[in-house]
Amino acid sequence: MFDGKIDFMDFNKIKINYGGKLTCRKVFKKKYLLFLIFSIILIIILIYFYANKKKQISDITILMKELEKEKSQIENNLNILSTQKLEGEMNLNKLENEINIMSEDVNQVEKRKKTIEDQNSQIISQKKELENESTSLSQKLKTETELKDVYDQKISSLNTLLESLKKEYEKLLEQKGGQKKESVIESSNIINSIEAMQIEKVFKGTISEKCFDGNEDNFDPDTFHKRCDKSPVLVLIKTDNDERIGAFTKASFDGLEIKRDISSALFNIDSGKYYPLASPEYTTIVCDPNELPQFGVDLKIKSNRQGISSFPLNYGDKNSNEPEDLTKNKVFKIENLEIYKVELN
Repeated sequence: MFDGKIDFMDFNKIKINYGGKLTCRKVFKKKYLLFLIFSIILIIILIYFYANKKKQISDITILMKELEKEKSQIENNLNILSTQKLEGEMNLNKLENEINIMSEDVNQVEKRKKTIEDQNSQIISQKKELENESTSLSQKLKTETELKDVYDQKISSLNTLLESLKKEYEKLLEQKGGQKKESVIESSNIINSIEAMQIEKVFKGTISEKCFDGNEDNFDPDTFHKRCDKSPVLVLIKTDNDERIGAFTKASFDGLEIKRDISSALFNIDSGKYYPLASPEYTTIVCDPNELPQFGVDLKIKSNRQGISSFPLNYGDKNSNEPEDLTKNKVFKIENLEIYKVELN
């Protein structure tokens, strides 16, 4: 009986075991054929699995290569991203620096804005002040305009009155002397007839004739003494500053001496102020044949057309608290000098 075990080395046993029914060759062929088929199937399966495995390995290799490429690309991309990151950080730093600079600029702009606002506030305040001043000035101007109109009316009235007085004065002169003595003043380059009337009223006399003209007589002391001595005189002066001053004395300038006359006075024609002798003991005039008129030490007239004022010393009110000036300058140039004889009333 066959037990399933084959011993290929002992063919005789096969024959014995099978009791002679099977030969060793037949059994071997059959078994070998099965083994061969099984081996072939197994080999085919192994080849299939191997081929499949090889394909899988090839696919895996290709996949690995692709992954390597992707990895390389990713690394390149990472490098690029890293570079871009560095550039971004640098740009970010630049932006931060620019932002800081812009912040400083903004702070400066804010400060400048505040300064401008402060200046604008000051300008607005000054504008308001100017507007207030303008309003005030407008009101003052309106008031001054109204006052000017009033003054113009008064001046017009005074001019009318002066013209009337002038006519009356002319009539009186005609009645008194038979001719107009106003012609004496008409030739004056310093005063007019109205001012002459006021002077005559103050000193209670009549201007009779011009005895000396500085420009015509070259400021010559001899000519002055020859024509004007031994008579009360009225001295009129016009300075280079267009100031007009004068002096009067009843005493005459003849001789070489100092004289006193309590009726003597200095005056300013423009302001209308008169300055009498401060004291009867003071010198009124200084007489010198070689000099032009000198009133005390207050007013000296020199032959070089120079005037010297030491006022107030001999003339003027010593008790007055108001400052008094005969002229603006103590030393001045005489533009014109006129001396008139005066007839006392």
